[in-house]
Amino acid sequence: MATMITDECINCGACEPECPNTAIYQGGIEFDALDGSKQAAISDDFFYIVPDKCTECVGFYASEQCAEVCPVDCCVPDPDIPETEDVLFARAKQLSPEEDFPEDFPSRFKVSEEPETPAADAIAAPAAGTAAMAVASAPAGVVPFGKVERKGTAPLAQPSLRESLYLGELDVKFDDALDLVEAGAPGGGVSGLLGLVIRLAQPLLGAMPASTKVHLEKAIGDPSVFSAAGATGLNILAHLILLPALFVGYAVNVEGGSLYSMEMSKWFLLGGAVAVAEAILRLRETILFARPTSETVWRGSFYGLPFVPLVLPMIANAAKAKSEGTLAREGFYESGGAYDEKRERERRYGEIYTYEERPAGYLLRLELPRRIPPSGVRDELGLGEDMPDYDIDIEMRGGWLEVKGRVVDERLRTVAATAPAFPPNFLTRVRVDEPAAGFAQWYENKLLEIVIVKKSAIARLPREADAA
Repeated sequence: MATMITDECINCGACEPECPNTAIYQGGIEFDALDGSKQAAISDDFFYIVPDKCTECVGFYASEQCAEVCPVDCCVPDPDIPETEDVLFARAKQLSPEEDFPEDFPSRFKVSEEPETPAADAIAAPAAGTAAMAVASAPAGVVPFGKVERKGTAPLAQPSLRESLYLGELDVKFDDALDLVEAGAPGGGVSGLLGLVIRLAQPLLGAMPASTKVHLEKAIGDPSVFSAAGATGLNILAHLILLPALFVGYAVNVEGGSLYSMEMSKWFLLGGAVAVAEAILRLRETILFARPTSETVWRGSFYGLPFVPLVLPMIANAAKAKSEGTLAREGFYESGGAYDEKRERERRYGEIYTYEERPAGYLLRLELPRRIPPSGVRDELGLGEDMPDYDIDIEMRGGWLEVKGRVVDERLRTVAATAPAFPPNFLTRVRVDEPAAGFAQWYENKLLEIVIVKKSAIARLPREADAA
Protein backbone atom coordinates (compact mmCIF):
# COMPACT_ATOMS: atom_id res chain seq x y z
CA MET A 1 0.00 0.00 0.00
CA ALA A 2 1.17 3.54 -0.65
CA THR A 3 1.82 5.62 2.43
CA MET A 4 -0.50 8.50 3.26
CA ILE A 5 -0.57 11.35 5.80
CA THR A 6 -3.72 11.61 7.87
CA ASP A 7 -5.43 14.77 9.05
CA GLU A 8 -3.68 14.38 12.42
CA CYS A 9 -0.60 15.98 10.80
CA ILE A 10 0.77 18.90 12.84
CA ASN A 11 2.79 20.31 9.89
CA CYS A 12 6.13 19.85 11.66
CA GLY A 13 7.86 19.08 8.35
CA ALA A 14 9.98 16.25 9.77
CA CYS A 15 8.94 13.82 7.04
CA GLU A 16 9.68 15.90 3.94
CA PRO A 17 13.51 15.68 3.90
CA GLU A 18 13.46 11.95 4.66
CA CYS A 19 11.66 10.88 1.49
CA PRO A 20 14.12 9.42 -1.06
CA ASN A 21 11.66 10.09 -3.90
CA THR A 22 10.68 13.71 -3.03
CA ALA A 23 7.09 12.49 -2.86
CA ILE A 24 6.17 14.59 0.20
CA TYR A 25 4.99 18.19 -0.20
CA GLN A 26 3.76 20.91 2.11
CA GLY A 27 0.04 21.56 2.07
CA GLY A 28 -1.05 24.00 -0.61
CA ILE A 29 2.19 23.56 -2.61
CA GLU A 30 1.96 22.24 -6.17
CA PHE A 31 3.79 18.97 -6.80
CA ASP A 32 5.96 17.84 -9.71
CA ALA A 33 4.28 15.03 -11.64
CA LEU A 34 6.24 12.21 -13.29
CA ASP A 35 5.93 13.94 -16.66
CA GLY A 36 7.52 17.11 -15.24
CA SER A 37 4.31 19.13 -15.10
CA LYS A 38 3.03 21.03 -12.08
CA GLN A 39 -0.10 19.62 -10.47
CA ALA A 40 -2.48 21.07 -7.87
CA ALA A 41 -1.81 20.21 -4.25
CA ILE A 42 -3.58 17.11 -2.95
CA SER A 43 -4.07 18.81 0.41
CA ASP A 44 -4.20 22.48 1.32
CA ASP A 45 -4.08 22.03 5.09
CA PHE A 46 -1.21 19.68 5.86
CA PHE A 47 1.67 17.77 4.27
CA TYR A 48 0.72 15.15 1.71
CA ILE A 49 2.31 12.25 -0.20
CA VAL A 50 1.97 11.83 -3.98
CA PRO A 51 0.94 8.15 -4.47
CA ASP A 52 2.58 7.84 -7.90
CA LYS A 53 5.96 8.80 -6.40
CA CYS A 54 5.76 6.79 -3.17
CA THR A 55 7.69 3.51 -3.02
CA GLU A 56 7.23 2.98 0.74
CA CYS A 57 11.04 3.39 0.73
CA VAL A 58 11.42 -0.03 -0.94
CA GLY A 59 14.89 -0.18 -2.48
CA PHE A 60 16.23 2.49 -0.14
CA TYR A 61 15.36 1.58 3.44
CA ALA A 62 13.92 -1.26 5.46
CA SER A 63 11.03 0.88 6.69
CA GLU A 64 9.11 3.98 5.67
CA GLN A 65 11.29 6.89 6.76
CA CYS A 66 8.40 9.33 7.03
CA ALA A 67 6.73 7.05 9.56
CA GLU A 68 10.01 6.67 11.45
CA VAL A 69 10.37 10.40 12.13
CA CYS A 70 6.69 11.38 12.46
CA PRO A 71 6.07 12.53 16.06
CA VAL A 72 2.31 11.87 15.92
CA ASP A 73 2.30 8.64 13.86
CA CYS A 74 0.17 10.09 11.06
CA CYS A 75 2.16 8.48 8.20
CA VAL A 76 0.26 5.25 7.66
CA PRO A 77 -0.43 2.79 4.80
CA ASP A 78 -3.28 3.86 2.51
CA PRO A 79 -5.84 1.02 2.55
CA ASP A 80 -7.27 2.21 -0.77
CA ILE A 81 -3.97 1.72 -2.66
CA PRO A 82 -2.58 -1.78 -1.96
CA GLU A 83 0.71 -2.41 -3.78
CA THR A 84 3.18 -5.29 -3.87
CA GLU A 85 6.91 -5.15 -3.32
CA ASP A 86 7.57 -5.79 -7.03
CA VAL A 87 5.41 -2.84 -8.04
CA LEU A 88 7.06 -0.54 -5.52
CA PHE A 89 10.58 -1.65 -6.48
CA ALA A 90 9.85 -1.12 -10.19
CA ARG A 91 8.65 2.39 -9.35
CA ALA A 92 11.82 3.07 -7.33
CA LYS A 93 13.96 2.12 -10.35
CA GLN A 94 11.84 4.33 -12.58
CA LEU A 95 12.11 7.33 -10.25
CA SER A 96 15.85 6.86 -9.61
CA PRO A 97 17.37 5.40 -12.81
CA GLU A 98 20.83 6.48 -11.71
CA GLU A 99 20.60 4.48 -8.47
CA ASP A 100 22.54 1.21 -8.35
CA PHE A 101 20.12 -1.00 -6.42
CA PRO A 102 21.68 -4.17 -4.96
CA GLU A 103 20.04 -7.56 -5.41
CA ASP A 104 19.29 -7.70 -1.68
CA PHE A 105 17.74 -4.21 -1.71
CA PRO A 106 16.20 -3.09 1.61
CA SER A 107 12.44 -3.37 1.94
CA ARG A 108 9.85 -3.33 4.68
CA PHE A 109 8.41 -6.50 3.18
CA LYS A 110 11.63 -8.36 3.94
CA VAL A 111 11.78 -7.01 7.45
CA SER A 112 8.24 -8.14 8.10
CA GLU A 113 8.99 -11.74 7.07
CA GLU A 114 8.80 -14.25 9.91
CA PRO A 115 12.22 -15.32 11.22
CA GLU A 116 13.16 -18.95 11.02
CA THR A 117 12.15 -21.07 14.03
CA PRO A 118 15.23 -22.23 15.94
CA ALA A 119 15.83 -25.95 16.15
CA ALA A 120 14.75 -27.76 19.28
CA ASP A 121 18.27 -28.84 20.17
CA ALA A 122 19.41 -25.23 19.92
CA ILE A 123 16.67 -24.19 22.34
CA ALA A 124 17.70 -26.88 24.78
CA ALA A 125 21.40 -26.04 24.57
CA PRO A 126 23.07 -25.15 27.88
CA ALA A 127 23.37 -21.49 28.76
CA ALA A 128 27.13 -21.63 28.47
CA GLY A 129 26.87 -23.01 24.94
CA THR A 130 24.38 -20.26 23.99
CA ALA A 131 26.72 -17.60 25.28
CA ALA A 132 29.60 -19.16 23.38
CA MET A 133 27.58 -19.13 20.15
CA ALA A 134 26.65 -15.48 20.74
CA VAL A 135 30.29 -14.54 21.15
CA ALA A 136 31.29 -16.50 18.06
CA SER A 137 28.54 -15.00 15.89
CA ALA A 138 28.97 -11.40 17.05
CA PRO A 139 30.65 -9.02 14.60
CA ALA A 140 34.28 -8.19 15.21
CA GLY A 141 34.64 -5.73 18.05
CA VAL A 142 31.09 -6.24 19.37
CA VAL A 143 30.74 -7.72 22.83
CA PRO A 144 27.27 -9.23 23.53
CA PHE A 145 25.43 -8.33 26.69
CA GLY A 146 23.82 -10.61 29.26
CA LYS A 147 25.98 -12.55 31.68
CA VAL A 148 29.03 -12.29 29.46
CA GLU A 149 31.52 -9.74 30.76
CA ARG A 150 31.39 -6.55 28.68
CA LYS A 151 34.75 -5.35 27.39
CA GLY A 152 35.81 -2.27 25.52
CA THR A 153 34.44 -1.70 22.02
CA ALA A 154 36.89 -2.09 19.15
CA PRO A 155 37.55 1.04 17.08
CA LEU A 156 35.32 1.57 14.07
CA ALA A 157 36.78 0.35 10.80
CA GLN A 158 38.23 2.97 8.46
CA PRO A 159 38.36 2.67 4.66
CA SER A 160 41.63 1.36 3.25
CA LEU A 161 43.98 3.85 1.64
CA ARG A 162 43.50 4.12 -2.10
CA GLU A 163 46.64 3.40 -4.14
CA SER A 164 45.31 3.95 -7.68
CA LEU A 165 43.65 6.96 -9.29
CA TYR A 166 39.89 7.32 -9.55
CA LEU A 167 38.21 7.08 -12.93
CA GLY A 168 38.93 10.44 -14.59
CA GLU A 169 41.43 11.61 -11.94
CA LEU A 170 44.45 13.50 -13.24
CA ASP A 171 47.99 12.65 -12.19
CA VAL A 172 48.58 16.17 -10.91
CA LYS A 173 48.93 17.94 -7.58
CA PHE A 174 45.67 19.17 -6.12
CA ASP A 175 47.16 22.57 -5.27
CA ASP A 176 48.29 23.06 -8.88
CA ALA A 177 44.79 22.29 -10.18
CA LEU A 178 43.22 24.55 -7.56
CA ASP A 179 45.59 27.41 -8.42
CA LEU A 180 44.71 27.04 -12.09
CA VAL A 181 40.94 27.33 -11.61
CA GLU A 182 41.27 29.96 -8.88
CA ALA A 183 43.29 32.12 -11.27
CA GLY A 184 40.18 32.25 -13.39
CA ALA A 185 37.72 32.61 -10.53
CA PRO A 186 35.12 35.38 -10.38
CA GLY A 187 37.13 38.58 -9.98
CA GLY A 188 40.40 36.95 -10.99
CA GLY A 189 38.66 35.96 -14.22
CA VAL A 190 37.96 39.62 -15.16
CA SER A 191 40.33 40.50 -17.96
CA GLY A 192 42.81 43.31 -17.45
CA LEU A 193 41.02 45.69 -19.81
CA LEU A 194 37.56 44.91 -18.45
CA GLY A 195 38.81 45.20 -14.89
CA LEU A 196 40.32 48.60 -15.66
CA VAL A 197 37.07 49.79 -17.25
CA ILE A 198 35.04 48.67 -14.21
CA ARG A 199 37.46 50.38 -11.82
CA LEU A 200 37.28 53.66 -13.75
CA ALA A 201 33.49 53.43 -14.07
CA GLN A 202 32.84 52.98 -10.34
CA PRO A 203 31.86 56.65 -9.80
CA LEU A 204 29.07 56.12 -12.37
CA LEU A 205 28.19 52.54 -11.42
CA GLY A 206 27.76 53.71 -7.84
CA ALA A 207 24.54 55.41 -8.96
CA MET A 208 22.90 52.02 -9.66
CA PRO A 209 20.33 50.57 -7.22
CA ALA A 210 21.71 48.88 -4.11
CA SER A 211 20.62 45.36 -5.07
CA THR A 212 22.32 45.61 -8.48
CA LYS A 213 25.57 46.77 -6.90
CA VAL A 214 25.53 43.95 -4.35
CA HIS A 215 24.95 41.34 -7.08
CA LEU A 216 27.69 42.83 -9.23
CA GLU A 217 30.11 42.74 -6.30
CA LYS A 218 29.38 39.05 -5.77
CA ALA A 219 29.69 38.36 -9.49
CA ILE A 220 33.14 39.97 -9.73
CA GLY A 221 34.32 38.60 -6.40
CA ASP A 222 37.21 41.05 -6.09
CA PRO A 223 36.67 44.20 -3.97
CA SER A 224 39.70 45.82 -5.59
CA VAL A 225 37.80 45.76 -8.90
CA PHE A 226 34.32 46.65 -7.65
CA SER A 227 32.49 46.86 -4.34
CA ALA A 228 29.05 48.24 -3.52
CA ALA A 229 30.40 50.39 -0.69
CA GLY A 230 33.37 51.72 -2.66
CA ALA A 231 31.34 52.54 -5.77
CA THR A 232 28.69 54.32 -3.70
CA GLY A 233 31.35 56.35 -1.89
CA LEU A 234 33.02 57.35 -5.15
CA ASN A 235 29.65 58.32 -6.63
CA ILE A 236 28.86 60.53 -3.63
CA LEU A 237 32.33 62.11 -3.83
CA ALA A 238 31.78 62.82 -7.51
CA HIS A 239 28.50 64.56 -6.67
CA LEU A 240 30.25 66.71 -4.05
CA ILE A 241 32.60 67.91 -6.78
CA LEU A 242 30.27 68.05 -9.78
CA LEU A 243 27.06 69.46 -8.29
CA PRO A 244 28.63 72.76 -7.09
CA ALA A 245 30.27 73.06 -10.53
CA LEU A 246 26.94 72.40 -12.27
CA PHE A 247 25.13 74.99 -10.14
CA VAL A 248 27.83 77.59 -10.84
CA GLY A 249 27.70 76.75 -14.55
CA TYR A 250 23.93 77.24 -14.52
CA ALA A 251 24.32 80.62 -12.83
CA VAL A 252 26.90 81.79 -15.36
CA ASN A 253 25.30 80.50 -18.56
CA VAL A 254 21.59 80.84 -17.74
CA GLU A 255 21.39 83.58 -15.13
CA GLY A 256 24.13 85.62 -16.78
CA GLY A 257 26.17 86.15 -13.65
CA SER A 258 29.90 86.70 -13.46
CA LEU A 259 32.04 83.71 -12.54
CA TYR A 260 34.17 85.87 -10.25
CA SER A 261 31.35 87.67 -8.44
CA MET A 262 30.34 87.04 -4.84
CA GLU A 263 26.97 85.88 -6.17
CA MET A 264 28.63 82.69 -7.44
CA SER A 265 29.53 81.62 -3.91
CA LYS A 266 25.85 81.21 -3.11
CA TRP A 267 25.35 78.92 -6.10
CA PHE A 268 28.48 76.98 -5.19
CA LEU A 269 27.29 76.45 -1.61
CA LEU A 270 23.81 75.50 -2.83
CA GLY A 271 25.26 72.77 -5.06
CA GLY A 272 27.35 71.49 -2.17
CA ALA A 273 24.33 71.48 0.15
CA VAL A 274 22.31 69.44 -2.36
CA ALA A 275 25.17 66.93 -2.66
CA VAL A 276 25.49 66.61 1.14
CA ALA A 277 21.73 66.22 1.56
CA GLU A 278 21.67 63.48 -1.06
CA ALA A 279 24.57 61.70 0.68
CA ILE A 280 22.76 61.83 4.04
CA LEU A 281 19.60 60.47 2.46
CA ARG A 282 21.42 57.60 0.74
CA LEU A 283 23.51 56.63 3.79
CA ARG A 284 20.94 57.50 6.46
CA GLU A 285 21.43 54.28 8.46
CA THR A 286 25.05 55.17 9.16
CA ILE A 287 24.92 58.99 9.23
CA LEU A 288 21.64 59.56 11.07
CA PHE A 289 21.26 56.39 13.15
CA ALA A 290 24.93 55.48 13.73
CA ARG A 291 24.45 51.90 12.57
CA PRO A 292 27.46 49.79 11.53
CA THR A 293 28.38 49.67 7.87
CA SER A 294 27.23 46.04 7.72
CA GLU A 295 23.65 47.35 8.08
CA THR A 296 24.06 50.14 5.54
CA VAL A 297 22.06 50.05 2.33
CA TRP A 298 24.29 51.35 -0.47
CA ARG A 299 21.53 53.21 -2.32
CA GLY A 300 21.93 54.60 -5.81
CA SER A 301 21.07 57.91 -7.39
CA PHE A 302 18.15 58.90 -9.62
CA TYR A 303 20.08 58.43 -12.87
CA GLY A 304 21.51 54.95 -12.07
CA LEU A 305 18.88 52.74 -13.73
CA PRO A 306 20.22 53.14 -17.32
CA PHE A 307 23.49 51.52 -16.22
CA VAL A 308 21.80 48.33 -14.96
CA PRO A 309 21.47 46.60 -18.39
CA LEU A 310 25.21 47.03 -18.91
CA VAL A 311 26.10 44.83 -15.92
CA LEU A 312 23.27 42.28 -16.03
CA PRO A 313 25.18 39.83 -18.29
CA MET A 314 28.02 39.62 -15.74
CA ILE A 315 25.55 39.03 -12.89
CA ALA A 316 23.68 36.35 -14.86
CA ASN A 317 26.88 34.47 -15.72
CA ALA A 318 27.97 34.44 -12.07
CA ALA A 319 24.54 33.17 -10.94
CA LYS A 320 24.76 30.24 -13.36
CA ALA A 321 28.30 29.44 -12.28
CA LYS A 322 27.42 28.48 -8.72
CA SER A 323 25.01 25.94 -7.30
CA GLU A 324 24.48 24.71 -3.77
CA GLY A 325 23.10 21.63 -2.16
CA THR A 326 20.78 21.65 0.81
CA LEU A 327 21.58 24.32 3.41
CA ALA A 328 19.66 23.45 6.55
CA ARG A 329 20.34 24.03 10.22
CA GLU A 330 17.22 22.87 11.97
CA GLY A 331 16.92 19.47 13.60
CA PHE A 332 14.65 16.92 15.17
CA TYR A 333 14.26 15.30 18.53
CA GLU A 334 14.22 11.53 18.29
CA SER A 335 11.86 9.40 20.34
CA GLY A 336 14.55 8.94 22.99
CA GLY A 337 15.01 12.69 23.39
CA ALA A 338 18.29 12.92 21.44
CA TYR A 339 18.66 15.85 19.06
CA ASP A 340 19.75 15.21 15.48
CA GLU A 341 20.79 18.30 13.55
CA LYS A 342 19.18 18.56 10.13
CA ARG A 343 22.38 19.76 8.48
CA GLU A 344 24.11 16.64 9.73
CA ARG A 345 21.27 14.54 8.34
CA GLU A 346 21.67 16.08 4.91
CA ARG A 347 25.41 15.40 5.04
CA ARG A 348 24.58 11.70 5.32
CA TYR A 349 22.67 12.01 2.03
CA GLY A 350 25.57 13.87 0.35
CA GLU A 351 23.46 17.01 -0.03
CA ILE A 352 25.58 19.64 1.73
CA TYR A 353 27.87 21.01 -0.95
CA THR A 354 28.80 24.02 -3.07
CA TYR A 355 29.59 23.71 -6.76
CA GLU A 356 31.06 26.66 -8.62
CA GLU A 357 32.01 27.10 -12.23
CA ARG A 358 35.18 29.02 -12.94
CA PRO A 359 36.55 30.08 -16.35
CA ALA A 360 39.23 27.37 -16.10
CA GLY A 361 37.17 24.65 -14.42
CA TYR A 362 34.79 23.76 -11.61
CA LEU A 363 35.16 23.52 -7.84
CA LEU A 364 33.08 21.12 -5.71
CA ARG A 365 33.23 21.19 -1.92
CA LEU A 366 31.26 18.36 -0.30
CA GLU A 367 30.79 18.08 3.46
CA LEU A 368 30.74 14.55 4.89
CA PRO A 369 29.03 13.46 8.14
CA ARG A 370 30.79 14.23 11.38
CA ARG A 371 28.63 12.36 13.89
CA ILE A 372 26.84 9.03 14.11
CA PRO A 373 23.12 9.76 14.48
CA PRO A 374 21.49 9.10 17.87
CA SER A 375 20.20 5.55 18.09
CA GLY A 376 19.52 2.94 20.72
CA VAL A 377 21.53 0.44 18.69
CA ARG A 378 24.45 2.88 18.55
CA ASP A 379 24.42 3.21 22.32
CA GLU A 380 24.01 -0.53 22.80
CA LEU A 381 27.06 -1.22 20.64
CA GLY A 382 29.01 1.52 22.41
CA LEU A 383 30.06 3.24 19.17
CA GLY A 384 30.12 6.81 20.47
CA GLU A 385 29.27 9.86 18.35
CA ASP A 386 32.31 10.40 16.10
CA MET A 387 31.66 9.27 12.54
CA PRO A 388 34.56 7.46 10.85
CA ASP A 389 35.60 8.35 7.32
CA TYR A 390 33.43 7.11 4.47
CA ASP A 391 34.79 4.91 1.71
CA ILE A 392 34.70 7.31 -1.25
CA ASP A 393 34.55 6.51 -4.95
CA ILE A 394 34.70 9.30 -7.56
CA GLU A 395 33.94 8.94 -11.26
CA MET A 396 33.65 11.44 -14.08
CA ARG A 397 31.97 10.34 -17.28
CA GLY A 398 29.18 11.29 -19.62
CA GLY A 399 29.19 14.94 -18.54
CA TRP A 400 28.63 14.07 -14.86
CA LEU A 401 30.81 13.89 -11.79
CA GLU A 402 29.63 11.23 -9.34
CA VAL A 403 30.71 10.94 -5.73
CA LYS A 404 29.71 7.73 -3.95
CA GLY A 405 30.18 7.26 -0.24
CA ARG A 406 29.60 4.26 2.01
CA VAL A 407 30.21 3.33 5.62
CA VAL A 408 32.49 0.31 5.91
CA ASP A 409 32.14 -0.86 9.50
CA GLU A 410 29.50 -3.60 9.76
CA ARG A 411 28.35 -2.35 13.15
CA LEU A 412 27.78 1.09 11.67
CA ARG A 413 25.80 -0.41 8.81
CA THR A 414 23.67 -2.13 11.45
CA VAL A 415 22.98 1.27 12.98
CA ALA A 416 22.11 2.59 9.52
CA ALA A 417 19.49 -0.14 9.13
CA THR A 418 17.71 0.93 12.31
CA ALA A 419 18.34 4.70 12.69
CA PRO A 420 16.15 7.13 10.74
CA ALA A 421 17.74 9.25 8.01
CA PHE A 422 20.98 7.28 7.98
CA PRO A 423 21.58 5.66 4.57
CA PRO A 424 24.66 3.39 4.53
CA ASN A 425 25.48 4.75 1.06
CA PHE A 426 24.96 8.06 -0.73
CA LEU A 427 25.38 9.35 -4.27
CA THR A 428 26.02 12.99 -5.23
CA ARG A 429 25.95 13.93 -8.92
CA VAL A 430 26.84 17.31 -10.43
CA ARG A 431 26.65 18.32 -14.07
CA VAL A 432 29.85 19.23 -15.93
CA ASP A 433 28.57 21.36 -18.79
CA GLU A 434 31.84 21.94 -20.65
CA PRO A 435 34.32 19.25 -21.80
CA ALA A 436 36.67 18.41 -18.97
CA ALA A 437 40.13 16.85 -19.00
CA GLY A 438 39.74 15.33 -15.53
CA PHE A 439 39.82 16.24 -11.88
CA ALA A 440 42.02 16.40 -8.79
CA GLN A 441 40.75 15.73 -5.27
CA TRP A 442 41.71 16.39 -1.67
CA TYR A 443 40.08 15.15 1.53
CA GLU A 444 40.68 16.52 5.01
CA ASN A 445 38.58 17.05 8.15
CA LYS A 446 35.37 15.63 6.63
CA LEU A 447 35.59 17.99 3.64
CA LEU A 448 36.05 16.58 0.15
CA GLU A 449 37.29 19.10 -2.41
CA ILE A 450 37.31 18.27 -6.12
CA VAL A 451 38.76 20.52 -8.81
CA ILE A 452 37.58 19.76 -12.35
CA VAL A 453 39.87 21.13 -15.05
CA LYS A 454 38.43 22.08 -18.43
CA LYS A 455 40.12 20.73 -21.54
CA SER A 456 40.87 24.25 -22.72
CA ALA A 457 43.08 24.82 -19.65
CA ILE A 458 44.79 21.45 -19.23
CA ALA A 459 47.89 22.53 -21.17
CA ARG A 460 48.70 25.04 -18.41
CA LEU A 461 48.59 22.41 -15.66
CA PRO A 462 51.94 20.91 -14.56
CA ARG A 463 52.00 17.12 -14.27
CA GLU A 464 53.26 15.20 -11.23
CA ALA A 465 55.96 13.66 -13.39
CA ASP A 466 57.13 17.08 -14.52
CA ALA A 467 57.26 18.34 -10.92
CA ALA A 468 59.37 15.32 -9.92
